[in-house]
Amino acid sequence: MQSYVKAKSLPGMLSFSDAKLYIFSFVFTLSAVFFPWLLHQFNLAGSQFLPMHFFIMIAGFLFGWRTGLITGVLSPLMSFSLTHMPSVVILPEVILELAVYGFAIGLLREKKLNIWISLISAMALGRLARALFVFSFGLKTNPLEYFQMSWPGVVLQIALVPLIIIFLQKFVLKENEKAI
Repeated sequence: MQSYVKAKSLPGMLSFSDAKLYIFSFVFTLSAVFFPWLLHQFNLAGSQFLPMHFFIMIAGFLFGWRTGLITGVLSPLMSFSLTHMPSVVILPEVILELAVYGFAIGLLREKKLNIWISLISAMALGRLARALFVFSFGLKTNPLEYFQMSWPGVVLQIALVPLIIIFLQKFVLKENEKAI
């Protein structure tokens, strides 16, 4: 299992001039918009399970910081424009948090760190960036309340994101895409 979570066996980094970057970013962004919307159709709180976060983290880890950053910025913007979720009150802080997630996990992946170290570090950095943003601008939202409410999503991310990465590496990505 350990061999599947090492970054060196993942697809290569995508550059801004690579068309695949935009295709993967678009696919992950659409997924990050659709699945939270779907959860809301069943009255499952997105702010509790954080379904959008999964796609940003996976995009960043699989394809690097550029894809993670693009997906992290575009997903909440597109979601808001189509579904009005997240609400306009928290939209800037969500954009910042998800952009940091995608950027950080992609950057840490480039440093060839283990998936769990990359994941937990990116999660901590994203949450810290969100909290600093809220406190710096004196916003009326309470990041501590958000963190308490979203703990099921955090647990799911820590449990499922590495498994999804392993599955994608083992069964979906072609052999020539696995080597850097």
